[in-house]
Amino acid sequence: MPNPPAQAPGFQRFRIGNRLVTALYDGYVPILAEDLRGVPEEQVRTRLTDAYLPEEGDPHTAVIAFLVQEDGRHLLVDTGGGTALGPDTGHLLDNLSAAGVTPDDIEHVVITHLHPDHCGGLVTAQGDAAYPRATVHVARADARYWLDGEQTARAEGVQRTIHQTAATSLAPYQRTGRLDTFDTDTNEVLPGVRALDQHGHTAGHTGYLVGEGTDTMLFWGDVVHSHSVQLPQPHVSIAIDNEPDLAVRARNEVFDLVTRHRWWVAAAHLPFPGLGHLRRVENGYAWVPTHFRPVPESA
Repeated sequence: MPNPPAQAPGFQRFRIGNRLVTALYDGYVPILAEDLRGVPEEQVRTRLTDAYLPEEGDPHTAVIAFLVQEDGRHLLVDTGGGTALGPDTGHLLDNLSAAGVTPDDIEHVVITHLHPDHCGGLVTAQGDAAYPRATVHVARADARYWLDGEQTARAEGVQRTIHQTAATSLAPYQRTGRLDTFDTDTNEVLPGVRALDQHGHTAGHTGYLVGEGTDTMLFWGDVVHSHSVQLPQPHVSIAIDNEPDLAVRARNEVFDLVTRHRWWVAAAHLPFPGLGHLRRVENGYAWVPTHFRPVPESA
């Protein structure tokens, strides 16, 4: 019997103004009903089944990173899980290659936060820099928290794994002077790239804004884990939040900003390719995905 057919390469390109944005599929992680907090679990399970998902949770929640190309610059937003989380993630480099881009092309990597599914892909299985020419940019508060030796020593279970993965992922960039930590109240992390403080999910959870006016795009990291639950009910937190109350507050603030200003959104855990807009509905929000379309030439 022949092998089953493989899925198509996991990348999609979109032209937003003069900016070429490529969504890169890294794989998937499970988001479980029992880990969503703030409403009765039965209510969460109903939301999931209403979205035609298993009531126990979404076993194939996408992990997405984004490549931004503009004015000859190659910027990567997050890096997927690499080898940190097993075979269900770690496919970003293959899909980057399928999109015609090599790791050597990447000049800057901005990390929304130092959880393994966002930073594990910074290094190879041997612990070397996966992006040998890139400078890595991450909020100082996140680096301080996850690289703190005392915090690591006290941490247990999943939290300890996160600390260890963060240290391993940043190590080759630290050694070569290619790690930039910044305060989230800075105007620009890079020319044309602004930080948006979203702390709560982690100590330095950061969104990145690029563009102006109706072409503005927010790369929001983990503002949402379960779109079928947290969009209609933004007050729902997740067990992995460092400070759930602050994470909920950040989510509400971000939702208000992107709807009020009609920003584009690039989301790490919405259905691939994770690009679109939010709109207000009743007491919550709904996702408006962008449609697959040809990529026009730059204006």
